[in-house]
Amino acid sequence: VGQREAAEMMRGMAESGSLQSVILWGPPGCGKTSLGRMMAGAAGVAFVNLSAVHAGLAEVKKVVKDAQASRSFSGKGTVLFLDEIHRFNKLQQDAFLPHVESGLVTLVGATTENPSFALNKALLSRCRVLSLGKLSTEETIGVLRQAVSDHDRGLPAFLARYVSNNLAGGG
Repeated sequence: VGQREAAEMMRGMAESGSLQSVILWGPPGCGKTSLGRMMAGAAGVAFVNLSAVHAGLAEVKKVVKDAQASRSFSGKGTVLFLDEIHRFNKLQQDAFLPHVESGLVTLVGATTENPSFALNKALLSRCRVLSLGKLSTEETIGVLRQAVSDHDRGLPAFLARYVSNNLAGGG
């Protein structure tokens, strides 16, 4: 629901087995994280979610090490979703280059800032930039309907877990 063109393009890459690193540029709440998760799920690869606000080179190196182990063990790749990628400095952004180039890691960077100014040119040249817009009223209603009707992952499941863990003394 929402961002149909970007979702179709990313799903097509995933289903064809030709993942490409992307930068998702759009306003808060437009579905950047959901698109990254959908891409990894459609490709059947690991999904790692980091925030550039809280992560640094040590976390990136750990993701790369884990991606190498996963590739060696299962032959599967890794999608690294990096929220607020524009907050990484040039050195931190450069750390992705060899792993994006080799295909070890498929980078999905999310930013609210113009990537042409916020990201270094070397990384930007290795990624496809997708510009996302604010969700329309119809798309937002669709997301809410899906959340209410999905009994496994949506609002009913969340409420059941919440009641069990917090109100019914479970947990």
